[in-house]
Amino acid sequence: MREKKSNTQGARPVSIRGIAGITGFSTTTVSLVLNGRAENFNISNETRDLILAKAKELNYQPNLHARNLRSGRSDILGLTVPTLRNPFFGELAEAFEARARAEGKLALIYVTQYERAEELGAIRYFLSQQADCIFVANPMGAEEIAALCERGSTRQIFIDAEAEGRTTVSTDNLKAAEELTRATMASMVREGRRGRIYFFGGMADHQVTRLRLEGFKAALAEAGLPFSPSQVIWSPFNAEESYEIIRDHIRSSGDIAGMFVNSIVPMEGLIRYFPENPEVCGAIHYGVFDSSPYLRLLTNLRIASVKQDSRGIMGAAFDLFRSGASGKEGVAINVPYELIAPVAGGASQPAGEHS
Repeated sequence: MREKKSNTQGARPVSIRGIAGITGFSTTTVSLVLNGRAENFNISNETRDLILAKAKELNYQPNLHARNLRSGRSDILGLTVPTLRNPFFGELAEAFEARARAEGKLALIYVTQYERAEELGAIRYFLSQQADCIFVANPMGAEEIAALCERGSTRQIFIDAEAEGRTTVSTDNLKAAEELTRATMASMVREGRRGRIYFFGGMADHQVTRLRLEGFKAALAEAGLPFSPSQVIWSPFNAEESYEIIRDHIRSSGDIAGMFVNSIVPMEGLIRYFPENPEVCGAIHYGVFDSSPYLRLLTNLRIASVKQDSRGIMGAAFDLFRSGASGKEGVAINVPYELIAPVAGGASQPAGEHS
């Protein structure tokens, strides 16, 4: 004799109408209870508990698509990040997912690999999903993204970027780069290291790289030092390519005394080259725009770094989202960062928080 299956096994999903038919209450009453509005309409606790118990017994699952059509919201939030290889963006993505979950939202995260076409494709996908808001970290094409979101009547918030007339949350990249360059040059002077300081990493059409390069040049000008375009070593944010580029440059140049490294990813490529030329690499003073606990293990090197507050940045972005910001207010929030300066002997120590 075959065992009779329960009504939750192999059956079609139960609907509000089905629960109403089983319990004897109207579909309106069942709908109000299942949407958490029983108290607003003076539905008794006894009725509420009976309906909720039956819904649980029948494994009722709400039709989110229908609910979203009624409310005009999708409860989807989108985030683009250029890479997860940089711990800063990994921490941003993790903080984004945690905050979205706490808000009862579904987090969609898209990694663009610093490709403008991928970035725009991600935005179009989020728009097709009717995302309530799109968060864009370190954009390659801020104006194009803003135009797409505006046409789709979708809110957007830029992170780790500066976009004129748009809502942004970021580290002050120009100021932080200027202070990092100063700290690196001070380390060189302190130990009598002579030679040029170079800017390494990033692409010429990358907005954040341009801001950091301006900070680098401002620090040189303040110190009365000339700047030449030959001091810039362009490199994609890719450790393998960065390794090859810096290897060839160091082999052909004998005047590198200091190096501003634009992101932890090109620094990873540089570290790969260290074993091939430890004497030259060990004599260079470094300023890394990003931080990693692993940098502090390189105690024989002189490394200054900027530690961005990824969780603080995402927290400020969500505060803007909750405030109803559309992205067109032109609000620019700079979140404080920490400058970690090198000291004699190669170790590093915090130099204080900067806003």
